[in-house]
Amino acid sequence: MVSIGSNLVSNLSKIANTYTARPAQEENRSELDFKEVLYDAIDRFERVGDENAMSTLELLTGNTDDLANTMISAQKSEIAVNLTVAIRNKAVEAYKEIMNMQV
Repeated sequence: MVSIGSNLVSNLSKIANTYTARPAQEENRSELDFKEVLYDAIDRFERVGDENAMSTLELLTGNTDDLANTMISAQKSEIAVNLTVAIRNKAVEAYKEIMNMQV
């Protein structure tokens, strides 16, 4: 008999091991990593938007009657937009602060 606690602990340890085990060469590629992370975030943002559009279209055309999943995808899309706007605002704010620095 498997207890819930042991599964939870083993799953958490697996997650912890994936984040701590990194090759040494990734530390030297910080510029590329930031660019890749940024492109990945934009790609995920676009996928969330596409998922929302497809689920809304399916609901409107009558292909599905699952309102709950459509609302969930709409909320995911709204959160992604809010996060993207917040990140953009912080980037613009940081750029303005750097431009106002005296050299």
